[in-house]
Amino acid sequence: MKLENILKIKENSIDDICNILSPLNVSGKILFISDDIVFRLYGERVQAQLEQLEDTQLITEIITDNTLSYAMTFTEKIISMDIDYIVGLGGGKVLDVSKYAAYISKRPFISIPTTVASDGVASTVAVLTREDGKPLSLSCAMPTVIIVDVGVIMGSPLSLIKAGIGDTISNYMALLDWEHAYEHKKDDMNGFAYLMSQTALDALLKTRYDSISPDFIRVLADSHVLSGIAMSFAGSSRPVSGSEHLFSHALDYFGETPNLHGIQVALGTVAILKLTGRDYYEVLDYLRRFEVDINPARLGISSDSFVKCMQKAPKMRKNRFTYLHTEDLSDARLKSLYDSLVVEL
Repeated sequence: MKLENILKIKENSIDDICNILSPLNVSGKILFISDDIVFRLYGERVQAQLEQLEDTQLITEIITDNTLSYAMTFTEKIISMDIDYIVGLGGGKVLDVSKYAAYISKRPFISIPTTVASDGVASTVAVLTREDGKPLSLSCAMPTVIIVDVGVIMGSPLSLIKAGIGDTISNYMALLDWEHAYEHKKDDMNGFAYLMSQTALDALLKTRYDSISPDFIRVLADSHVLSGIAMSFAGSSRPVSGSEHLFSHALDYFGETPNLHGIQVALGTVAILKLTGRDYYEVLDYLRRFEVDINPARLGISSDSFVKCMQKAPKMRKNRFTYLHTEDLSDARLKSLYDSLVVEL
């Protein structure tokens, strides 16, 4: 049942799933997972492709939430039903539940994302929900096969694509934090993982595209997959998650207004680059090119909330040493930073 790693990014790929999977000898019991909205849009097309695979029994499940308890119950069902392959079609909720269930049950996971709002498309982290509604990040494995339909992604909400841009651009700060932690003997360095994360970042920063187009979506999807590979090499999210992610986690727990994860980490990247006295214009110019709005006031983040979440950020994750652990995070300094961001952004 071992699959080779496959990545397909092209137009109309969800109508070519059978041709993609047949050479991989995918057969047996296939559990096809989606949610109600995505299934109504694309589910029957994917089902038709999976049913064409030889010697298969297709079982379809529509998930209803992404709590940890739900994911564990789902995992138990996969094991008891003796499922051979898991196919997930959808956005973050579907892919995170599928990815985690596949990891725990040790089944191959075939990912068919319908958005690229975050690197969850290919990451080794599944974000589930605790009983109190707060997010919980858990380690898992990359999908074995990733099939990205460019047309489907282009048809997703523009806000999700912009969030995907913001999530990958956060590698900029994450790599600086990793270097900082290594210099302070707080973490080890993995050169291969660092290179993959830098390559994912460069794929965006150095792109020739100035608008969201099918060709740009290919670049963005490639970037997310490279970030996933970086995490796989490192054995953690360290190559793509630093102080900007800690700030975003704090916003999730203590903030007043929920925002998309990719937008929050993009704001965190620019804010912390500015806080540490680094040049942030390359990142800001790139975000502006694609009209990614990270003005904290327009995002519903007040000055008090911004200050509180920056101060809480260093404690959001154990053993994740960043610049926020060595910077002055006084109320006055952070309020001044907030005011300058509101004016500049």
